[in-house]
Amino acid sequence: MSKGKEITEELSLGDVFSKTFELYRLDFLKYIILFVVLEAVIGILTSLVRSAIVVPARPVNATPQQLLSWLPGYLGALTAIVALTLIITFVVYPIAYGGTVKLASEELVKGQTDLGASVRFAFSRIIWLWVVGIVVGIIVLLGFIALVIPGIILAIMFSLVIPVLIIESPGFRSLGRSRELVSHRWLKTFALFIVFGIIVGIAAVIVSEISRLFGGASTIASSILSAFYLPLIPIMLTVYYYSNSVRIAPPQMPQAPTAPGTTFQAGMKFCPSCGTQIPTEATFCPACGSKQPA
Repeated sequence: MSKGKEITEELSLGDVFSKTFELYRLDFLKYIILFVVLEAVIGILTSLVRSAIVVPARPVNATPQQLLSWLPGYLGALTAIVALTLIITFVVYPIAYGGTVKLASEELVKGQTDLGASVRFAFSRIIWLWVVGIVVGIIVLLGFIALVIPGIILAIMFSLVIPVLIIESPGFRSLGRSRELVSHRWLKTFALFIVFGIIVGIAAVIVSEISRLFGGASTIASSILSAFYLPLIPIMLTVYYYSNSVRIAPPQMPQAPTAPGTTFQAGMKFCPSCGTQIPTEATFCPACGSKQPA
């Protein structure tokens, strides 16, 4: 459990869940503003890309030759839209993700948050967020291509990379640090992602259905509505980061209390009769007069 908002010991799955929603509730408006703005930017840029790239319509009652002529243009336009959409998301999203981690961290550690300062801090580490994001993405993708299980293991292994980059320090050390934090908690981490994956998946389906009602503006509407559930994952990872940090931290050794009394000095000894500190060469104690052993 935890004392107040600060996490002082490893949390159970239920505690991680409740702490995540507690932080989400405390700074709900800040999280929503952050993601609404950035998701709106993503939605607007994506809409501009889709309107700028003309996807050729499929010919009606087309002959095989006409379909063969149409297919390359269609696939090319579709590929360009998907690629540009992914690039836009990759460039913009880490700011919201990193800013959310910083907000949640500040709430846990200090009990107060500053949205502007958190976003600026995330932006100051944007290069490392991009670089490490690309590296982790490639590693996990190769794991899924090889076999599904290695991909899942690698995704779990590097799941805390962004909290490490934001809370500790930027650099490739974050890869090893993330692995260290989730070590011996592989199943727990996997279960955590399953639970939050289901929550986010259900929320995404609901948002998708609502967005259809906006017709041509469905892309922008979907991006804005997504802001209500997207903060949950980075908040959860921040809570889980602190839970594991406490777990693997070296125990604090209590300091032995200093007993009141006279500090021992070199070249001195204590009288066995009265305990007075006297010179080592003294034959008799000046306090009690007892003879000192040779």
